[in-house]
Amino acid sequence: MTLTLAIASDRGPVVFSGAGPRPRMEHRPGSVTALLDTAARELPHETVWVAPSAAEADHSAIGGAERARLTRHLGYAYAPVPVSEHSYREYYDDVGVRMLWLALHGLWPDVAGTGAPPPDPDTFTRSYQQVNQSVAEQLVRRTGPETPVLVQDYQLATTPWFLRALRPRQPVGLFLHTPFCTPAELAQLPRSVSGALLDGMLAARLIGFQSPRWAANFLDCCESWGHRVHRADPGSRMGGSVEAPSAGPTDTPRTTAVRCYPVPADSALLADTARGAEVGAWERRLALGPGIRHIVRVDRIDPSKNVLRGLEAYELVLERSPELRGRVVMTACLTPSRERVPEYRAHADRVRDLAERLDHRFPGCLRVHLGHDVSRCVAALKSYDVLMVNPVRDGMNLVSQEGPQLNTRHGALVLSHGAGSSDLLGRQAELLHDPRDVGRTADALRKALGLAPGERRRRAAGLLAAVAGGDPVRWLGQQVHDLERLAHSPQPDAPSP
Repeated sequence: MTLTLAIASDRGPVVFSGAGPRPRMEHRPGSVTALLDTAARELPHETVWVAPSAAEADHSAIGGAERARLTRHLGYAYAPVPVSEHSYREYYDDVGVRMLWLALHGLWPDVAGTGAPPPDPDTFTRSYQQVNQSVAEQLVRRTGPETPVLVQDYQLATTPWFLRALRPRQPVGLFLHTPFCTPAELAQLPRSVSGALLDGMLAARLIGFQSPRWAANFLDCCESWGHRVHRADPGSRMGGSVEAPSAGPTDTPRTTAVRCYPVPADSALLADTARGAEVGAWERRLALGPGIRHIVRVDRIDPSKNVLRGLEAYELVLERSPELRGRVVMTACLTPSRERVPEYRAHADRVRDLAERLDHRFPGCLRVHLGHDVSRCVAALKSYDVLMVNPVRDGMNLVSQEGPQLNTRHGALVLSHGAGSSDLLGRQAELLHDPRDVGRTADALRKALGLAPGERRRRAAGLLAAVAGGDPVRWLGQQVHDLERLAHSPQPDAPSP
């Protein structure tokens, strides 16, 4: 097979379990994984997907004839990179979550006081850089020098550096599904980490972000480190460019283009899922009595998703509006997340304690469903009167795009400005300019619950028009097109300063 595209991400498309010649294979859950899987299958490219994996079953399952069988099943090749369990935990938990995720999402104030000791900065070099280098080496083994490589997300942010050192002319793009932080937030990382992060990213020929806001933050950070930055018009998809440093003795400085590619919800997949029998069963289970309004949230239990303040705001609504008690119910579909990380365990404990307090104070006001169940989430999104999406900061937030496409009740949206999706949906939503302000969040919830029927229909139609027709294939294909064009451009593709 002649490869014409490579994708690298932290997680592969499938996971194996069991022993024997044919272990059990399951598609890995997660919105980013599903998005990339759809695009990899349907793009007109012969594609290989590379991802680090600490699971022995992943490596033993795809040797020899099984590799060909898996490729036929997926529609593309999958090449896991062996990583020890210890290295993976340090790379993902200690650096990826406790350093980079907290910085990129501006979460330092939200995790302060947990009592967890800070991670050892040496883990960045010892494990994070080691995993990124291993992924780059696998990409070199599985691709030709002209094969476009699309690296996905912050966990592999320095893979472009290692790739560029090995193959200076390989076309490499990097897309961040997360937001990006301000220079002050980045400065709270060890200086050796933040410098290597920026240099690693700038080794890519093209860097993509979800929102012009995140692109602008990235350019601000580059400028604060002394890089020469060129900016496009505010809000433009052409975010700008940075004159990038060399990646080794044989490399020369060049320009990295910065652009925006907002991730869409997969409209065709949503419609297909919504017709399933399991979704219908959950709709019946979640149904409320006549006249009872339904608030829904669908989130991971992550400090960035701001579940705690969302529940506090709901509690405040019930305190201040006694007439709503017994007339409104919140359904929270919550997926436990990163439970090995101490800051996440402490956050989950606080969410659980608050949920128990709410249920004790206002019996029947809150239904919490734990665990990842796609059918349950889809059913909840079909049935809301108000969808609550209040992250501190989010690269995009696909739930806010999925809700308007699934909902059958002209539901309203309470949306944080910290979500990248507020670029698309903010004008039709009750917008939270400060998602940490519990009082203002409660006001937005009350206003959304009290919208007149005509206004609800108008806004719901506007939300749907903004997100309908989302196509992951077109989204990834645009990045491939831009990267190939940049790779063949003799001069830097940069706006004038």
